[in-house]
Amino acid sequence: MKDKDTVDFISAIHISIGIHPWYVTADDIEEQTEWIKQTAINDKRVIAIGECGTDKLCNTDMNLQYEAFCNCITLSEELKLPLIIHSVKTSNEIIRLRKSIKPKQAWIIHGFRGKPEQALQYINNGLYLSFGKLYNTESIKITPHDRLLFETDEHSGNIIEIITNAAKTLDIPTDKIQNIASENAKRLFFNR
Repeated sequence: MKDKDTVDFISAIHISIGIHPWYVTADDIEEQTEWIKQTAINDKRVIAIGECGTDKLCNTDMNLQYEAFCNCITLSEELKLPLIIHSVKTSNEIIRLRKSIKPKQAWIIHGFRGKPEQALQYINNGLYLSFGKLYNTESIKITPHDRLLFETDEHSGNIIEIITNAAKTLDIPTDKIQNIASENAKRLFFNR
């Protein structure tokens, strides 16, 4: 909600909206939740809920982060939109929550940089991994192609640059990995 008046938000073709753990407060959690719901219902540019999740390195109270995350999960399910997750040192909690909720909507780990063991933990529990400019090469290598996404969140360059670097890491032609990522994105975000 904090970026809703920026040029990037206003001019974006597609958007995701969520309650980021860095920016939630007890004073505005209900207001943010309602704004997300109404915006997702009324703005056809919304293709996902998020970024939302939990972060042990930020100063926001963990119970408040959890409440905001659960609100976003509820909206994701109610509105039938995929969930983009911010997870810092909380992978076990994310997986435990997923197992207990058994969501129907896709869950995507945003900006994944973790080790292969963590990647497998997410993959084996049905999550997608989205890679940016910085990633663990072994983790991207073990990610099944149908669970692979790319993003530019941490990098001002374009997505083609990130995909080209990933193609080199994976020893796959750039156009092939671009097609794979494109098909995954279409299936997740534009198949409603």
